[in-house]
Amino acid sequence: MYSQFIGPLDTAIKAVCKNYTYSEFYEIAALCNVLRCNIRSIYPKIDFREDMEILNTIFRPTSPIIASCSINIFWSHVLNEIDVRTQNNMTWIPNHFVPLMSPSAYDDSDNISHQSVLKIVTPEKRTSKNNASIQIRIPEFQSSPSRRRRSERSNETGFAQSAATDAIREAQNGIHEQRQSAIEQQINPNQENLVNETAEHRRIRLEKQKQRDQSNRSNETNEKRKIRLENQNQRTKSNRLNETSEERKIRLEDKNQRIKSNRLNETAEERQIRLKKVKERAQSGRMNETEEQRQIRLEKQRKRSQANRAKKLVEKSTSNKLNTQQQSSSNQLNAAEPNAPCDTQGKMKKYQ
Repeated sequence: MYSQFIGPLDTAIKAVCKNYTYSEFYEIAALCNVLRCNIRSIYPKIDFREDMEILNTIFRPTSPIIASCSINIFWSHVLNEIDVRTQNNMTWIPNHFVPLMSPSAYDDSDNISHQSVLKIVTPEKRTSKNNASIQIRIPEFQSSPSRRRRSERSNETGFAQSAATDAIREAQNGIHEQRQSAIEQQINPNQENLVNETAEHRRIRLEKQKQRDQSNRSNETNEKRKIRLENQNQRTKSNRLNETSEERKIRLEDKNQRIKSNRLNETAEERQIRLKKVKERAQSGRMNETEEQRQIRLEKQRKRSQANRAKKLVEKSTSNKLNTQQQSSSNQLNAAEPNAPCDTQGKMKKYQ
């Protein structure tokens, strides 16, 4: 009946026959039939995994036994959580289970329940003489030694539990502080290294970072790539909204310089690949654009064409002016050269 939860019977029997081992699930299944009751297994949400859902199951006796009651059991450990994790490679594992009592059955003696009833309803004595109700005085007695011992034990248990809880909390806080200090120690040397690194070290670091980014991007799925690009676009938009006009100007200048530098250093094949990607992006954008976006794009394109034509006309007119000036200068020089020998001969005759 319970093989679907706890495995084959022969395997469980072999495990039980080993020294210092027992099968908890078959114990619970056997108790269901012996006690004629339903047993609900409750496992604490500590290091809980999906395959441990079997531990939160209600076990029922096999037919034809009819359950007459229900019992709740709770998986626990005799040691506190820190000691258990230390012994089991930082994993919490229970080693026994305990029954959970309902609130109505939690009173430790009949005397307590009787005393609580007396506090709620005060008995009255009725006489046949005057038929008047007279309350009976109930003396208050000191608690019995056994009751005091039980209360002392409960106080000690509560103190031990609170001490264990405080110890766990302190340990967690200590782990958190150690993690924070380790992160700070890791950040500070990196900042110092960035300040003291040379241009060669910086180039090597950026090259390694670029290789890591390329490796991560080659292994990422389409969904991860989409999320990464969306986050990158959001960061870019946020930074551009908060930047000043001076920062925007510097950013655009740096971008233009990078583009020019990359285009100067690229090979013919890289240039062909870049132009092909630009063309594909333009075609994709034009296929998905609306009519209004198309009109805006054409208007911008027309303005750029006009600006380019005006620039070419200015450059052409400037070039023509320079050519005209150079030609006139050369003509003047050529015209002055034939007169030079005549003047020289006249001067020589005069001196003679």
